[in-house]
Amino acid sequence: MWDRRRVVRAARRFEGMTPRSARALLRRFADGNSIRNEGCQVTCLAMVLALLDPHRRPAWDPGELNRQAHRRWFYRPSGLSMTTLYADLVSEASQGAAQLAIKEEYLPGVAPWPQVSVAASPLVRAYRGLAPSERVGLLVMIKTGTYDDTVASHYVLLHPDDTGGPDDRDPVLLDPAQPLSSTRRDWRLSDSARRITLDPAIARAWRRDGITADAIAGAWLFAAWDRHRATPATAALAHAWARESGGH
Repeated sequence: MWDRRRVVRAARRFEGMTPRSARALLRRFADGNSIRNEGCQVTCLAMVLALLDPHRRPAWDPGELNRQAHRRWFYRPSGLSMTTLYADLVSEASQGAAQLAIKEEYLPGVAPWPQVSVAASPLVRAYRGLAPSERVGLLVMIKTGTYDDTVASHYVLLHPDDTGGPDDRDPVLLDPAQPLSSTRRDWRLSDSARRITLDPAIARAWRRDGITADAIAGAWLFAAWDRHRATPATAALAHAWARESGGH
């Protein structure tokens, strides 16, 4: 995704950073700053596109979306970015077929914000309370871990076929961190937390900020849009979200 040498060089040459500050911008991995090591978010966005824009050829995958992000200047190997809203990548790459519809962020570890679980998130509760037929064309991406994205945050999708209700705190996921060798069909939020905190740096950051295994940092709802009517499939979700948020 990035070339660490280029990022450090650009930061020092054009931003006037000290060598130490420039090196701190990207964590060093023995096999590079790759999708495998740092690409949970772009992988989730690729899954959103694969599920909401399924007829696109070539089919969406993380590598293809990463190439699109580079080509469209969402981020470059040197760390340069000409775009601030990453969710725009989903809309641009799909020509509007899939778009971010609603976002909530919770800022775990940042005073005075409380920790929020999926059972306390109005948006997630609204989505999980819908009938299966009402979820068609909707997907929810969840951020876990720290609010700071540099090391210890992680992104997953709520599994669209999960039958857990709004009060279930441990939903089934589509998770980039699930091992390729795993054959489990019910990989859950708790499994994801255990897996990613095997990394000592992530575990330290979670302990520092008091992050628990069922805490989430945000929820992003993506919707398929009707190209001819220019409308999303969010009517039932919008009413449910208003109820969960205390509206009418």
